[in-house]
Amino acid sequence: MLQTISKKNSKTVMLLLAKWGKLHFGALKKHSKIEGKSLTNALNDLLSEGLIKKECEDPTKRTAKVFYSLTPLGKKALKIYELAEQLEQERDEALNSGININGDVTINGDGVIIGNNSKVHIKKQ
Repeated sequence: MLQTISKKNSKTVMLLLAKWGKLHFGALKKHSKIEGKSLTNALNDLLSEGLIKKECEDPTKRTAKVFYSLTPLGKKALKIYELAEQLEQERDEALNSGININGDVTINGDGVIIGNNSKVHIKKQ
């Protein structure tokens, strides 16, 4: 499941469904700007994990719209995105303010490790 929700397109679809509640394929494609085949793959992955469900507008119609929405499990999985965002924010704040590790090594706001009379530069992502 983590592999599925960590994919960019899966996250986009889940966040759109969280915002709008229920969307059909065309609306998902329009709002997400994900190409058709990639969107179909993302939807199928999310369906197979039980994170979203699909409902047919009118099964008797040949061209009935199929709507997608989050399942209760999908709504719980959204918390992972919130947690990841919080962790990234905390990491960024720590890097910008400097971190002291064991009193020997400090990583300053520029991403420079200072300790043991040497400086090593690390690249921020």
